Amino acid sequence: MKDTSMRDEILLDVDNLSKSFTLTRSLGDVLRSRTPKVDAVSDISFTLKRGETIGIVGESGCGKTTLGRMLLKL
Repeated sequence: MKDTSMRDEILLDVDNLSKSFTLTRSLGDVLRSRTPKVDAVSDISFTLKRGETIGIVGESGCGKTTLGRMLLKL
């Protein structure tokens, strides 16, 4: 029988991860003191335990690469 403590070991615990990017401001935005932003990753949470596999799927431009880069601290 396998040791369950090894199987329950948490390798990665992500809680409420978010990332937004500030867009280039136009003259109209500057005059209105408005800074446009786009949310690339919004409130992502998951736990990955030893022996588990996780898949990240979604449309092009939905934030998969941004999520991966954040997890790797790039």
